[in-house]
Amino acid sequence: MKKTTPSIFNDSLVFITSLVALVALVLDFGYRFSFWMHLLTDVFYLLFGLVYSSFFFQQFPGWRKLKQRPFGYYVAFSLSFLLSLIALANTVNFAINDSVSFNIYTAGLVFILTLLELSGRLYNLNRQTLHPALVFALSFVVLICIGTLLLMTPRAAAHEIHFTDALFTATSAVCVTGLAVLDTGKDFTLMGQLTILGLIQLGALGMLSFTSLFALFFKGFGSFESRLNIKDMINAETLEGTFKRLIQIIIFVFVVEGLGAFLIFLTLGDQFDSFNQRLFFSIFHSVSAFCNAGFSTLSHSLYETGFRYNYNLHIIIAILIVAGGLGYGVVINLTKYLQRWFLYGSHRIFRFHWGVKAEKIKPQTSLNSKIVVYTSLILIVVGSIIFYALEFDNTLKKHSIYGKLITAIFGSITTRTAGFNTIDTGSLHMSTLMIVLLLMWIGASPGSTGGGIKTTTFAVATFNIVQQVFGYKQIKIGFRRIAPQALQRATAIISLSLIVIGASTFLLIFFDEQLGIMPIAFECFSAFSTVGLSMGITSELSEASRLILIITMFVGRVSLLTLLTGIVRQIHSYEFQPIEYPEEEILIN
Repeated sequence: MKKTTPSIFNDSLVFITSLVALVALVLDFGYRFSFWMHLLTDVFYLLFGLVYSSFFFQQFPGWRKLKQRPFGYYVAFSLSFLLSLIALANTVNFAINDSVSFNIYTAGLVFILTLLELSGRLYNLNRQTLHPALVFALSFVVLICIGTLLLMTPRAAAHEIHFTDALFTATSAVCVTGLAVLDTGKDFTLMGQLTILGLIQLGALGMLSFTSLFALFFKGFGSFESRLNIKDMINAETLEGTFKRLIQIIIFVFVVEGLGAFLIFLTLGDQFDSFNQRLFFSIFHSVSAFCNAGFSTLSHSLYETGFRYNYNLHIIIAILIVAGGLGYGVVINLTKYLQRWFLYGSHRIFRFHWGVKAEKIKPQTSLNSKIVVYTSLILIVVGSIIFYALEFDNTLKKHSIYGKLITAIFGSITTRTAGFNTIDTGSLHMSTLMIVLLLMWIGASPGSTGGGIKTTTFAVATFNIVQQVFGYKQIKIGFRRIAPQALQRATAIISLSLIVIGASTFLLIFFDEQLGIMPIAFECFSAFSTVGLSMGITSELSEASRLILIITMFVGRVSLLTLLTGIVRQIHSYEFQPIEYPEEEILIN
């Protein structure tokens, strides 16, 4: 048997150099270095490229076995080889001419390859000793930690910021909340704002979605268990459709955000000094709106002078919020429904056969999509009517009739996890604030960029009330019934949400009672539901209160039920027991 000589370019070396490469990127773009320190990072980029390309060359399958590796493998091999060439040119160019003209291309390739390496490891969940639910939660923790370190670098902030403020901002961005203790437009530089934008995007889609897409493309499907975990995470219909669904999600997100940025750009006037500022504002607010993050480069969000009466801008932002809040699966399902509706309608009216039978193109949609759409529509309409009626002579007083209508609709939409404001939230009537609290608590839909207990949870709980009142034995909607497990999960989510909100409100009142009970409760509802609206007390919170809100935002984003499931099942594995125990009635009234 032929013995193989172990190579120094092994998997562990690539992983270690990938981690060091990420550190080098942070140092390179976050700090102002001397000539020699910058040259050192350039040399390491070159070393990383050589290690990575050598590892891929060592793993090359040979000409007869080319089809055994996924197409992405050869793309990664090409990128690593290209990185070696560009990194060499970058190092020589800087050493001789003191020029960084190639630095941005080198750093971009290094970032892609390090993301590829870390994605492959995160994707193989079956090799981890952690429960998938815990891995999901920890992915947010890792992203928050990286974001905190990036925001604390000198080039990210206009002035030195405290660790708690950086941690709060990073958590708020990753959890797409929008609560801010610092002014995003003034306290952070362009690099800091780009960092926040990246954290919003990764946090909204979920870091696992990005890493899974990279891993599936570059390293193949992996194990059966890994594919099952990703399928459940993105609600794919089949295992074979996992990669396709990921691609659909990513394309849908970037297309909508790009179109939103373009439309926002058209609505802006002379508020900006340059084309680049106007373009960045459009991109930032399109991503923030679609991701339901609520971050703005304006000090007073859309209530800023020059923007509060720009109703066209408000309409576009509202549409982006709804698109992001419905959930990717629902939007894809509705797209297929509309496509089939067109084909089926043209077949019935014009007798176009389209090469298939009419029964196969008959438009159908899932019960989940129907519940999401109808519940969202009801909440928007009812919320708008109540907002319009209660605030007609208050916060809506200076608007025209058309402006009142648009602002009321925007107020109903943004309170369900978006966080942008076109009015002074602190001036709302107490009765309006109570409605806002309810809308924030309900939040967006499952599988979306928003938070809250979710529209389906609220709908199932409401249907359960109807079931109890009429004495039905099961929850029926049309010709479908809702599984008992869905009701059990909805009950658990509602109970845990009230516990978290109650505990955080109690603690904030304990530490900052002077800020008022209503503003504090509003802040806690907003943090848990990842809304971002505030009555103006966020920057006045004490250090302890900020830490509590950080935990509340994190728990609200990952779900306490998911977190508890991961922790408990990590310790105690589930064992199926086919034993049926006798039932006994418990008095509940």
